[in-house]
Amino acid sequence: MKKFRNLLLGAILSLGLFTVSQAQISVGGGLAYGLDIEELGIQASGTYVLNEDMRLGADIIYWLTPSESFPGGGEFSTTMFEINANYNYIFYNKNDVMFYALGTLGIHYAKVSWDGPSGSDWFGSSGSDTELGLGIGAGVEYNLGSIKLYAEPRLFLSGFEQFSLAAGLRIPIN
Repeated sequence: MKKFRNLLLGAILSLGLFTVSQAQISVGGGLAYGLDIEELGIQASGTYVLNEDMRLGADIIYWLTPSESFPGGGEFSTTMFEINANYNYIFYNKNDVMFYALGTLGIHYAKVSWDGPSGSDWFGSSGSDTELGLGIGAGVEYNLGSIKLYAEPRLFLSGFEQFSLAAGLRIPIN
């Protein structure tokens, strides 16, 4: 996981080194809420403007799923995250407000672990699943100058198969 994170960070930084002077990159983050899993998530995101109608983006959402402890020392825990590549078609961009359609292709990961009580006949076990996620949505972005506020409702048709809402801020860097 650490190698993948470093590779992703290197790819994002490399993208910044090879941009043309008129291209614009924004990076930032925010919070997400998944209606199906009913959990809050932390999102890191970035966008790269291709032209006045299109941009590419990426985001990572780590879902804050709680662990549950049981009498006698047993514990049940879940880990969930998703890594998404996004395409934005900008259909309105005036007066510091932008509306865009959102298409997403992502990798969704979930792991469930059970650690039985110490000194019992129950053993710990775990299982994980990784799925390809395909999502559609929309977004709005409000430019405040040095920061941009955004909100993105998105429906995943595969992968976690849930409706999520993400909101936060992005900082333009040139």
